Amino acid sequence: MNNIKKIAYQGSPGSYSEELLKKEFQNSQYLSCNSFGELVDNVSVNNTYGLLPVENSIAGTVIEAYEELIDSDLKIFAEYIKKIDHSLIGLPGSNLNQINQVISHPQALQQCSKFIQENNFKISPVFDTAGSLIELEANQDKSIAAIAGIHFENNSKFEILKKNIANHSENFTRFFLIGNNEPDNNLIKNKYSSVLISDDKPGSLLKALNIFSDLNINLTKLESRPILGRPWEYKFYIDYELGEYDIQENLVVKIEEVSKEFKILGHYPKANI
Repeated sequence: MNNIKKIAYQGSPGSYSEELLKKEFQNSQYLSCNSFGELVDNVSVNNTYGLLPVENSIAGTVIEAYEELIDSDLKIFAEYIKKIDHSLIGLPGSNLNQINQVISHPQALQQCSKFIQENNFKISPVFDTAGSLIELEANQDKSIAAIAGIHFENNSKFEILKKNIANHSENFTRFFLIGNNEPDNNLIKNKYSSVLISDDKPGSLLKALNIFSDLNINLTKLESRPILGRPWEYKFYIDYELGEYDIQENLVVKIEEVSKEFKILGHYPKANI
């Protein structure tokens, strides 16, 4: 996908998103956005691309990111899996015993909750991990530390106080590349992401799920979420592996017969860890 000129991401320079972009899209320009909504709007209006974190192996689905994508007309063109290595980072000359407050993105705080509780740290959420280091540098308070990536260990403005502080060492985040127009890509597409709203009738969800089973389709994600403004009604995030277009067409027809809505969010190559 070397033809992509600009990619928007949520966060500050030095975030995990930017680190992934540097690895996968070395010839592209990166545009920092303050929120997932700003990212999606930028991609929609400027007809460019965006990198959206949608799921973490510890903290689960990034609901806000998923919902922004669903409410847009953007499509998923690729997925990426990045290993997340959280570290506790302080100012030069600080040490672990001095720290009483930790700042970072809410997801990072959640992913490191055991370490935070063990040390009885107060927590303050900020809009992204790299942004927590910007705030740390601005405050110059050695009693405060940030949670961010190990890639900051060579930055003289900061000092790594503790490495590998996540609740589990196998910590991965899944990202979607989103946009309006499909970029050049010769890879085989073998995975779909979708959202389903079932009929408000007994057994309607089971009927939909049975269609996947009858067609021998492997589900890789199934998660329910409430529909805002419609109490006790739910949508379902569904990912599944399928490369055959004829089966996909048959699937869509059958699902639409037993559900209120079935929206395909994208068809893309499955990422490898």
